[in-house]
Amino acid sequence: MSDGTLHTGKVHTSKSRVVKEGKLRLMKIIPSGRKTKKWLAIFKLPDGAERKVHFGQKGARDYTRISDRKSSFFIKDKVEREKVKDAYQARHKKDDISSPMTPAALSWYVLWDKPKLGASISAFKKRFGV
Repeated sequence: MSDGTLHTGKVHTSKSRVVKEGKLRLMKIIPSGRKTKKWLAIFKLPDGAERKVHFGQKGARDYTRISDRKSSFFIKDKVEREKVKDAYQARHKKDDISSPMTPAALSWYVLWDKPKLGASISAFKKRFGV
């Protein structure tokens, strides 16, 4: 898997292409085709159907971007980066982040959890068992 930085537009797919019967799976996260969204998460539902969830405001900063030295949003000072992250989490503390298929949960755990996108996706999968 690539380093998962936001600016690359890389496709992140599940390491295991085999979907276990009766289990929700995050299949991949790819750049969104919507003008106002950054990413599209594609889930495989237990019944085999696919669910697409667009998330992340296009053009806005997030923790992965402010932590990436190549990004125009990069914040050099780690303390300042953490303040921005804390401010995001304070603004969104009432959002429903308990379900993996909500834009709020995807934004919170994929864009605002870890400095690298790949690490955030792995942690998201582990947290929700998807």
